Amino acid sequence: MKYGLNNCFSKALLWAVLSFIPLLSFSQTAEQITGKWKGAIEIPGTKLELSITLEQKDGAWSGAMDIPVQKVSNMELADLVITGDSISFTLPEVPGNAAFRGRFEDNTSWVRGMFSQMKQSFPMALQKESAAQKAAEEARLAQALAEIRHLADSLRLLQKVPGLGLGIIMDGEVLMAEGFGFASREEQIPIGAQTLFAIGSCSKAFTATGLAMLVEEGKLEWDKPVIGYMPDFKLKDEFATREMTTIDLLTHQSGLPRHDLMWYGSSFSREELYERLRYLEPNKSFRSAWQYQNLMYMTAGLLAERLSGQSWEELTRERIFQPLGMKNSCYSAREALPGVPVAYPYLKQDEEVKRIPYRDIPAVAPAGAIYSNVEDMLKWASFQLSKGEAGGQQLLKAETLAKLHQPHKVIEGGAPAKSPEISSRSYALGWFVYRYDGLDIVQHGGNIDGFSALVFLAPGQQIGIVALTNLNGTPLPAILAHSATDLLLGRDRIDWYSRAYGLGDNKEEEEKKEEPQPVANTVPSHPLKDYTGRYEHPAYGIMEVKLDGEALRLQYNAFELPLKHWHYDVFQGRIEEFGQDILFSFYSNKDGLADRLSAPLEPAIPEDISFTKLPPDLLADKGYIAKLTGAYDLNGLTVTVDWLGDKLMATVPGQPPYELQPYKENWFRLKGLNGYSAEFTLEKEKEKATQLKFHQPNGIFTAQRKE
Repeated sequence: MKYGLNNCFSKALLWAVLSFIPLLSFSQTAEQITGKWKGAIEIPGTKLELSITLEQKDGAWSGAMDIPVQKVSNMELADLVITGDSISFTLPEVPGNAAFRGRFEDNTSWVRGMFSQMKQSFPMALQKESAAQKAAEEARLAQALAEIRHLADSLRLLQKVPGLGLGIIMDGEVLMAEGFGFASREEQIPIGAQTLFAIGSCSKAFTATGLAMLVEEGKLEWDKPVIGYMPDFKLKDEFATREMTTIDLLTHQSGLPRHDLMWYGSSFSREELYERLRYLEPNKSFRSAWQYQNLMYMTAGLLAERLSGQSWEELTRERIFQPLGMKNSCYSAREALPGVPVAYPYLKQDEEVKRIPYRDIPAVAPAGAIYSNVEDMLKWASFQLSKGEAGGQQLLKAETLAKLHQPHKVIEGGAPAKSPEISSRSYALGWFVYRYDGLDIVQHGGNIDGFSALVFLAPGQQIGIVALTNLNGTPLPAILAHSATDLLLGRDRIDWYSRAYGLGDNKEEEEKKEEPQPVANTVPSHPLKDYTGRYEHPAYGIMEVKLDGEALRLQYNAFELPLKHWHYDVFQGRIEEFGQDILFSFYSNKDGLADRLSAPLEPAIPEDISFTKLPPDLLADKGYIAKLTGAYDLNGLTVTVDWLGDKLMATVPGQPPYELQPYKENWFRLKGLNGYSAEFTLEKEKEKATQLKFHQPNGIFTAQRKE
């Protein structure tokens, strides 16, 4: 990896990488030199802060360097030589013959010298961290961790969060891997570092990492259109179809809003959802705006499958979980290894916390299906902070990992109004990135039924925080991550809790929003039975409306909800899992048939999602069709009705055959002829239809069955 000095000079000037040539005098001992040295390179107009650690083993010196602002950590010092009071080093990885020469001064408490690169030289000074300083820092850090523990549990209790798993890694050392509260409130099962939680959209970074590995293998190019790898890729926007790259998939630039109710609770497979993308309505032009989109991450997972020959689950387990030692991570609560505890999911509504069922999302797993625990996720955080290295193995090149953390798309309006310390956010590849009061932050949250999670990294400070909870939609992980960062670094603490919950604003209570009201004294235009049936949208699938006693009931995906008359042909249903009321509108055609149903399933689309009524299943039943086939007399002409292949056809002498398309009970439309239909008369005591009526704009023509 190449590094450069971050100053007004050429970018080729390298981020200082220090290798020492230690010189040891009789007055200096190895003990005096061994340890951590902190200081800076004096670049005109600024200081590049850094630290080095020196060690001696078997008479040989070694060293490593950290440059927080440049996210350089544990960089090995080359050509390290110490003799007398002199120290020098060279930097072979750095362009421009970067090197340092200096001397130990002030009773070996300072190293001062010149750092040179590309024929330029800059003063550099480092001070030895004393035992007292080290002890004081250790005591301060211990106090910070105690405060974090107290804060975590007190805020958890305050917000009625059943359980919390919290992990912290700093400078390569695990400082905390603990649990607070309960995996099950009812059974009082405690949370531990191995308790599994659903991490939701924190899974997206795993999908991006898997694709990055395929890029390094030469199987994928970031900027090559997806259609070049998946010729069947198709969106409604033809330009987006042609130009969408893997970077676009991973940075939410498709032009599509979320459309989450298309897949949420659905039985569609990953491939079926992928095939239905072409029917989804965009609300923005391609690459014009950032819009969070789970289905594009599902597509990214499918792309990884096509290129690797493995399922996304197999690829992630084999290429990431196993090398990192994430032995307990899986893709659903049912997959947990024997003896590994799983937190139960909880939902908070109107201050009441209740347990809800687990929800598996296998089809969109690349967007958010991973279950993991604090122990495993700290290994994931360490991998991110170690530039792609794990267990002595470079799983991902440092420059490739840097690309995953690099901002790719600015999020419009991404700066929190109540937090001026946080800059506008951007989206990287599976990560949100922003500046927090001078710190570069890389993080991603996850929310899925009954769980909220966060992976939070401050790479320049080598801090990684993992916060996992079993409560739906709680901001507690973000509150704790920012608060813990302040405490770990000894910064002034911000009251993130008050900001998150709007406390202490001293504002008058906002007026309650006026609730929509139905038009009074209206009734449906049809008997309720007429609204029943199956309604289909090419992407969203099927909604079924049934008669339940004297009321209607709607079934969609995993949701079943009663429909309450609102006004006219509009009915109200409530999805309890979301605490959301939805108005469903029925529409009738010119034949008086309620043949369409619409609902605002995607708020970002100006029009409701419209479902068309399907013909009754009976019209496709072979036994029923047999009752219709045969010969009919139409004023001396013989009309024949036959089942040919998979179509019902009517033939009139001298005319081409007409395909009869199912419409409603005993009715069929003539394909391609607007306003033309065929109605069969079936009498209970007869085995065959007795009449065939052709409905046309110029009249109704009746044909009698021929014996």
